[in-house]
Amino acid sequence: MNLWDDTLFYNPKERASLAHDIDADVVVIGGGFTGLWSAYYLKSLDSTLRIVILEGERIGFGASGRNGGWCSALYPTSAGYADIRPHLIESIDEIGSFAREHAPEVGFVKSGTITIARNRAQLARIQGATEPHQTYLSKGALLGRIGVKGALGGLYTPDCAVIHPGRLVRALAQYVENSGVTIYEKSRVETIEPSLVKTKTASVRANSIIKATEVFSQNPRSHAPIYSLMVATEPLSEEIWNEIGLAHRETFSEALHLVNYGQRTIDNRLAVGGRGARYLFGSKLRAKREMEYRVHQEIIELVHKWFPALKRAKFTHRWGGAVSIPRDWHPYINWDRTSGIARAGGYSGDGVTLSHLAGKTLAHLILEKEHPITALPHVNWRNPLWEPEPLRWLGVNGSVLATDLADREEDFTRRPSLIAKTLNSFIRV
Repeated sequence: MNLWDDTLFYNPKERASLAHDIDADVVVIGGGFTGLWSAYYLKSLDSTLRIVILEGERIGFGASGRNGGWCSALYPTSAGYADIRPHLIESIDEIGSFAREHAPEVGFVKSGTITIARNRAQLARIQGATEPHQTYLSKGALLGRIGVKGALGGLYTPDCAVIHPGRLVRALAQYVENSGVTIYEKSRVETIEPSLVKTKTASVRANSIIKATEVFSQNPRSHAPIYSLMVATEPLSEEIWNEIGLAHRETFSEALHLVNYGQRTIDNRLAVGGRGARYLFGSKLRAKREMEYRVHQEIIELVHKWFPALKRAKFTHRWGGAVSIPRDWHPYINWDRTSGIARAGGYSGDGVTLSHLAGKTLAHLILEKEHPITALPHVNWRNPLWEPEPLRWLGVNGSVLATDLADREEDFTRRPSLIAKTLNSFIRV
């Protein structure tokens, strides 16, 4: 079961479906972070707007309610990152301000993130990647923060906070409703035309339409859905936490090529996630991929390598969900003034902060408000399409397998992986 759903401490609100035709100024498709932050900023800029959100399932159903709880300044590609990074940092702080004022139960703590090296190849990679805003941690300095077995050194990045995403997405939904936004759940959109959105039972006419569906996009070649899975322990004793560290709830990961991420939760569990599930032919989404036993076990084994003291701890929760990977790994925030249709996504797993920036940007674009964020590189970015099948299936799954082999290569040779070098030149276009 999803930890974030299981630790809300309240029954999530259930909302009615769209039952009759209505008019609005803006209709948002998707009730995740992108759609909700768009509504939040639209209302902040113009409180008179009639805004409707159509959610196909329930608030918190998608990636916004299942992610690793990192609110970071990470960005999926280096293209344009220098220009975008200051705005990501600003978004982190604005999310923090919202959480402290309206949702303290989110447990927002901005303590940075730690990248851990456990072999010489990883150590060489993080030493070569240090940016001015990052701090290299010697073995002693690292172990003073997090007691990972076999650690050789690490990298500290200050621009990251930890959250309970399930609580944040629901608190944000409640806030925008209190501001006058109407949310309909179980209202899956079937067709989108300029100024008109139709569900199975009714329609919404609106001047502006925001597609905030991300991984649930209907074009199978616009993105590759890649599953990221998570596990969480039972609440751990202070004795164990004294051994593990993370006294300030820093987020952390090992410097593997295969994505992994962890946090100390607000109720003192260890929650860890990672990639490795296979991509499905035709960019299909299947619920069974969210509970792939093999991947969950591999994550647990990785946790045991990091923290041997947890071999006796119970892992009480296992869950997962898909993230949207564009062919060039580049996020997009697009606004077509002629059709009145906007869209945002392609966060590649870095969506907690990026969705805030996207929602804020879309609001300024739609209302034609001047702001530096409307001229950032990902605004009106056009991603190339993924290759047709079966090339896409072979390429994506081959990349996942090669990434795992690259980590095994580095563990054996203690040198930076030749497989990873070759792979990066292929997947990054």
